[in-house]
Amino acid sequence: MTRRRIDRPASAAVLALVGGALGLLAASRPWVHAVVIDPVLGRTAVSASGRQAAAVVPAVALVALAGGIALLLARTIGRLVAGLLLVVAGAAQVAAAVGILRSPRPSVEEIVGRAVGAVGSSDVRVTLTAWPWLSVASGALVAVAGVWTVLRARSWSEPTSRYDAPSARTEQAGTEDPPDTWDALSRGEDPTR
Repeated sequence: MTRRRIDRPASAAVLALVGGALGLLAASRPWVHAVVIDPVLGRTAVSASGRQAAAVVPAVALVALAGGIALLLARTIGRLVAGLLLVVAGAAQVAAAVGILRSPRPSVEEIVGRAVGAVGSSDVRVTLTAWPWLSVASGALVAVAGVWTVLRARSWSEPTSRYDAPSARTEQAGTEDPPDTWDALSRGEDPTR
């Protein structure tokens, strides 16, 4: 592929959309498993999904999806704003997932408390799954799409105005309605004059 084909808003939009979709997928899967060994209740296993462990991840993933679509539809200023939002959203997603990776126990304490009936259970074994790592990767994709957009948005071509509302200038130009043009042809008049 040529550099020209790769350096388009669609390429950054694809990165943002893929990152957002992977973020939603990761948030829907279990991130943390906890096994509680209680002298009275015995062994109890609970899990926390990405939504429960880091509630910001699905929200940020939706922002990434909206930002990816905005890159395709907006003009330069809108793309710059969307790019900045993508950088912030990607960084927030990475920070939330890394927070869980560094300290997973607080993310399941409430769930363990509901399952066992006590918040400060003594013997809790916590294990992580691979889904927080996918969330880190998807947040990084979103941030890269945002940085790319901020750096390159001024050089990208504007989207077509084919579906924009007609401006006052085109209405004043005296453009006729296509049915009027056909009626003029039917009457034998030359519509090009």
